[in-house]
Amino acid sequence: MTTDATVTAEPSALSRATDLARRLPGTIAVTLVVLAVGALTGALWTPAEESGLVDRWGWGVDAFADGHWINLLAGAAIAPEPWMYALILGTFCIGGGFLELRYGTLRMLIAVVGTHIAAVLGTALLLLGLGAAGVGWAETLAHVPDVGLSNGGFGALGAATAGMPLLWRRRVRLVGSLYCIAMILYAAEIWDFSHAIAFWVGILIGPWIVGRAREPFDWRFGPQEVRDTAAVILAFGGLHQLVTRIWPGEGGILEFGGAADDAGLTTLGLVGTAVISLAFAYALHRGRRGAWWFVVVLTVLALLASLLVVAVGEGTPSVLLDLALDAVLLVLLIGWRRHFAVKADRATRRTVWRRGLLTVAGLMTFTVVAIMALGSQLSPEPTLGTAIGEAAVRVFGGTTGLEGTTALSRGLLSAIGVVWFLAFVIFLLALLLGARRHTTEEAVRDRFIAIQRDTEAMTSIGYMNRWDGIDHWVSEEGTVGLGFKQVGSTAIVLSDPVGRTADLAAAHAEFADFCRSRGWRLAYFAVSNEARARFEDAGWKAIQVAEDTVVRLPELEFKGKAWQDVRSAINRAKREGVTMRTFRFADAPRGVKDQLEAISAQWAGDKSLPEMGFTLGDLPEAADPNVEMHVAVDEDGTVHGMTSWLPVYRGGDVVGWTIDIMKRRLDDGVMSGVMEFLIAESAVAFKEAGYEFISLSAAPLSYSGEVEGTVERLLDILADKMEPYYGFTSLERFKAKFKPEHRPLYLMYPDEAQLPALTLAILRAYLPDATAADLVKAAVTRPD
Repeated sequence: MTTDATVTAEPSALSRATDLARRLPGTIAVTLVVLAVGALTGALWTPAEESGLVDRWGWGVDAFADGHWINLLAGAAIAPEPWMYALILGTFCIGGGFLELRYGTLRMLIAVVGTHIAAVLGTALLLLGLGAAGVGWAETLAHVPDVGLSNGGFGALGAATAGMPLLWRRRVRLVGSLYCIAMILYAAEIWDFSHAIAFWVGILIGPWIVGRAREPFDWRFGPQEVRDTAAVILAFGGLHQLVTRIWPGEGGILEFGGAADDAGLTTLGLVGTAVISLAFAYALHRGRRGAWWFVVVLTVLALLASLLVVAVGEGTPSVLLDLALDAVLLVLLIGWRRHFAVKADRATRRTVWRRGLLTVAGLMTFTVVAIMALGSQLSPEPTLGTAIGEAAVRVFGGTTGLEGTTALSRGLLSAIGVVWFLAFVIFLLALLLGARRHTTEEAVRDRFIAIQRDTEAMTSIGYMNRWDGIDHWVSEEGTVGLGFKQVGSTAIVLSDPVGRTADLAAAHAEFADFCRSRGWRLAYFAVSNEARARFEDAGWKAIQVAEDTVVRLPELEFKGKAWQDVRSAINRAKREGVTMRTFRFADAPRGVKDQLEAISAQWAGDKSLPEMGFTLGDLPEAADPNVEMHVAVDEDGTVHGMTSWLPVYRGGDVVGWTIDIMKRRLDDGVMSGVMEFLIAESAVAFKEAGYEFISLSAAPLSYSGEVEGTVERLLDILADKMEPYYGFTSLERFKAKFKPEHRPLYLMYPDEAQLPALTLAILRAYLPDATAADLVKAAVTRPD
């Protein structure tokens, strides 16, 4: 992403780790103290309850009644079980480390110690009060001692959310709260209550800890909130049984002292159920109608089953809670069904079904071959018919009773089941999340072109929005328009929206709703600094992904030593009889057009990866009647190189031109410096015609600034992998010969969690014809 001139030495991993350690003295000190106490007391290898450490140093109602208030802090240095040190210190280091790194050691310690004390005392008071009211589980838990630093870890994590970006703040608070609630309802260990109190106290004091104003609660319950609420309820129902299988505790306050509710499933079955529930929950989050139908039917059946159980007098608290959650979910799904209207088109569904059937056929063949290869290692020994029957039954998750008699055969049969399940989940997600292809009406396209032509500010690459493959959208007011490329379920807006400046913010919100109603992710690619500021005001984030290179024409003169290469190219062209010819591609003489097509074919054939698209055009894009072709031709009519130029409008007039195609003949006889000559001659011609500037365009993943941040480093790695194939960095160095102004272009996105999907979508936009094998090959090999 950076040019050679600006690459600086990257600090080593050791130096980065050392620098991080210097900024986390409190977190490291507390961690070392806890480990040292664990080693000295033996708690690192012997359960604290067995050794008597919990009875001696544990806090709780009984300890406080006996005057052991020192246990409130001393017990925090001991973990109940040796394996819990990893979980406890991990939670503490994440929450406490984040706070210390951002806000200092003192604030971190205040958050950790303060939430720990509040959690311990709050739990004691809660259990005392409920116990006095006759609540049985509270009476029992009130006399259970506890130890460990986990309360401070949960409290620090809750406080840290105040310093996170909005969406991550909501996510961590939601997941943390649901975890705490689930553990209280279905496990109810003493520490589950203190964890919940610590986490919520941390959320309460978080704004003060990080020095941020407390945000007002947003009571809005719009379409996305409806989807998210339904998704959370469904995911909660699918996950709580798995969580309590891992740690059943006391059975929860719903069934205290009883067995955990696991629906009679094995652990593997619970994992599978949780994965499928999460898949449908994610589909609801995206507003998918297919998931809506399935969940509605399933919820109605579950609701009827729960009502039947209650009717026969077996309505336990757990059943009543499930009944209430199902009822709420059903009300949301039916009452707000219009928010779950996203459907894939028939072509997409047919493609998914076709691939699914091919996958089934392939897996059945693999299963039959594997079973027959195992032969005597299975009982009973299979025939071809029984192997086919077993493979067919496994399509539906069952078995005919075929069992392995060796470790190899048992492992392979188990692996077959896992492969079938993964294939089913992938097929299910593809079916649920298939995208509907958007088609722009001709009137919308015409309106967009009119708005773009008359806009107050069009970027250098804005004309690319008129290319094939780009869809268009215009606001309801008809004053703002934009072009976007749909890649699956992602809409990538190219460059700045155009139109009336006062309406741009409202149009952004309107287009976001437009995308949300279709289940699309949204990103803006290659936007200017001015647009970046508007998006950041709306809470969006920016990553620089390219750099526009602009040459101002009124001041342009090829004088001085810095322009020596350009002057040499111009003089060489004079000596060799090479001149620049200007025409529209459609009007080019047949002989010239054939040569241009041959040059384009040379460049396409010279790469082991397919030609890039999106913001990189070729001759089909040059056929636009508004695009100028500048071609270097010698006295014999031989074409040495070509460029194409896209117009840039402002207020209805063309004020500048942007280069798109820039290719030379790859033969030995081509004039050296032909591209320098063509660009220089083009600049002079445009200057004499009175235009303001030319843009040498923006190569993706290439710019002159320094690399900052983790995401930028990943993009820099991607640029390094792509450089041997497409030469973005060398192109940037070439452009430097014309002394351009550098104007950063940004990727704008609403949420870091979407970056992997957005990155893949942008990569697919540039390389729509590249296969997975092509991309893997590019990552692991270097071209000749």
